[in-house]
Amino acid sequence: MDFLFSEGMTYWHWWSLAAILLVLEVMAPGVFFLWLAFAAAVTGFAKLLVVTMGIEIQLLVFALCGILATFAGRRWLVRKPGETPDDADSDAPGLNQREAQLRGRVITLAEDVTGGETRVMLDGTTWRLQVAGPLLAGQQVRITAIKGTVLQGEAVNAQ
Repeated sequence: MDFLFSEGMTYWHWWSLAAILLVLEVMAPGVFFLWLAFAAAVTGFAKLLVVTMGIEIQLLVFALCGILATFAGRRWLVRKPGETPDDADSDAPGLNQREAQLRGRVITLAEDVTGGETRVMLDGTTWRLQVAGPLLAGQQVRITAIKGTVLQGEAVNAQ
């Protein structure tokens, strides 16, 4: 490590660190290294602009940018539960989120419920449906949750 501090770090050291962090980001789950790579790149640009910047100031810039980028990135990624950043601009929010698509949906039973369970067809897929109590074909059920590949439902009272 003495080679870094003997002549000081240059902008390309920081950009190399940013590239290494981006490679780590690709290999590791999550999006933590992305924000640190951003901080390293910003520090490199700062060093390029201010050639006389000492190593202490460079490390301070990197630390501050890393903290700010991490908090800003977290806030951007966690907009609200169940929504990914892509959902906000999507024509189909909830895509690939089966529970979000099916919860609250009311279906009409094609078969009687025996033993608290039956099969239903939804969007071309056959599902197991569990409900409390015996229900007859033709009655309506509201989907309340999905547990694995089993729908959970409750009877809808006819008004």
